[in-house]
Amino acid sequence: LAQAIAAQVARPHEARPSTWRWSPSVLGAMASMTLLQLNPTDTLHFTKAAGSTPVSRTLKLTNTSNGNVAFKVKTTAPRSYLVRPSASTLRPGDSQDVQIILQAQGADTQVNTHRFLVQAVPVDDPAPLSREEWAKFGTDAIHQHRLNVVVQDESEEALAPARPSDGRPSTGVGAKASGAPAGGPAELKSKYDELVRYALQLEKEKKKLELELELASSQKASSSASGDGVSKLTLVLAVLVAFVAAYAAKFLS
Repeated sequence: LAQAIAAQVARPHEARPSTWRWSPSVLGAMASMTLLQLNPTDTLHFTKAAGSTPVSRTLKLTNTSNGNVAFKVKTTAPRSYLVRPSASTLRPGDSQDVQIILQAQGADTQVNTHRFLVQAVPVDDPAPLSREEWAKFGTDAIHQHRLNVVVQDESEEALAPARPSDGRPSTGVGAKASGAPAGGPAELKSKYDELVRYALQLEKEKKKLELELELASSQKASSSASGDGVSKLTLVLAVLVAFVAAYAAKFLS
């Protein structure tokens, strides 16, 4: 029974990560990471939802070497996170998605001061290493890479610029509508030119009506002829008003 318990404790796929006390001197003594490719490379971003729901983030590890690589994930706040798997071994070219869960009680602490450390060593056997086997490796033989932690609320995430793969902020999230026409400046200029042409046409019609009115008033014709002239002027004015109303409705639409 004691052996079974010891074996369970030493399992490399434990959910609780190992404790890591950040120290610049220890990091300097270890080799920089060349065995694994990490995604994300520098920072783990967590989006905290309302309530006490745990939030998670996936860390993808890829073996870029020509041999087997054993890895393990450590953190400065092991009680705040669950990591699955926290340790394993990758064959050449293989990848592993590591799920990192920020627990509700951990989100209430100084999360932005937390750090993660990924350690890796080349091994001959593809089987996972035990804690005792990890302890046999010297500090200079262990490759390591540090990750920072950033936690945002859902409201902050919605207002923050998106983080596309090229690293440039996107204006598609949280941007306000500009209120410009769907066609942009080109359509606006076209409407302006059309309005200018319409104004010039109105000016011509105005001059024409003034001339006809002047001619009608200067004529010395019979009362019936004068009535016909007034009727003609009234008809022209009605046509002009109808034309203006039709165009105004078209422009406003």
